[in-house]
Amino acid sequence: MAEKTKKNPVRILLLVGDLYGANCTSSEKKLSILATFESYEWEGTLAGVERVVRPCGFAAERGAAPLSLDRTIDEIGDITTYDAVSVLPGPAYTGLIASQRAMQLLRRASEAGLVISGWCRGVRVLAAADVIAGKQVVGHVNDKDAIEKAGGRFVGQDHPPVIDGRVVTGARCYHYRAKNAEAIRAAIEARAAAR
Repeated sequence: MAEKTKKNPVRILLLVGDLYGANCTSSEKKLSILATFESYEWEGTLAGVERVVRPCGFAAERGAAPLSLDRTIDEIGDITTYDAVSVLPGPAYTGLIASQRAMQLLRRASEAGLVISGWCRGVRVLAAADVIAGKQVVGHVNDKDAIEKAGGRFVGQDHPPVIDGRVVTGARCYHYRAKNAEAIRAAIEARAAAR
């Protein structure tokens, strides 16, 4: 089953850090992670610690505006109503990592067998939630220690995305953005086929 039906679409919770990265949104649809997920006809819910998130400096220089989220982390109910959780790219995740609710949601998602993904520096959030132990992890080189401390096996930064069970990680979002999104979709399809 490639996609759930339009009546019952794939539901993905998209976690946004303190600042969001330039690849999340873009005036060029083919460069936008959110537009890619929309093209899959998935039902995405944007959530973070705050209701509005500013763009990182790089994105702001390119005209990105603050992003209004659908919910705060504290407003997310039963995580098992989603098929996947993805931590979107950005440079800062202090709020998510400090949020006990965010950590609980990720752990519960892992326990329930949802697909969990981290984009670039967002892998730090997965490490903080202790959901990458024993997994091959692609991430930013500056996060290698956090990945290994959490029991992940650091693959590198200049590497295509890796699917390890139900965990998908990728870095270099500008270069691997489409491949990262396709890896998440493949993991969700594999999960659906196994059910």
